Amino acid sequence: MQRLGEVLRELAKKNLFIKNLYVSTLSREYFEDVIGKPFNEHCKVIMFKDGIIYIECDDQLFVTELNFFREKIREKLNDRLGIYVIRKVVIRKKRRAINGL
Repeated sequence: MQRLGEVLRELAKKNLFIKNLYVSTLSREYFEDVIGKPFNEHCKVIMFKDGIIYIECDDQLFVTELNFFREKIREKLNDRLGIYVIRKVVIRKKRRAINGL
């Protein structure tokens, strides 16, 4: 009998919607293990689309630091996911809303 994670991984290989959902959900879950707790408090995975995973940090210092490890983050997340779908990691500073705009 297959585990649910294995079934989802197989479905993700065949269905784009499930792949995006699978990668978005699990990459958020694995993110702290990949980058460590100090970074996880300031940076979050916000989206996966077209092979690109987007990470936002609340301070430019963390953006700069994580950019040095983009390739390592990509490799580790792909390894944890069990499917190699993340082609690129984009790290950017979180935008702040100005008076509700």
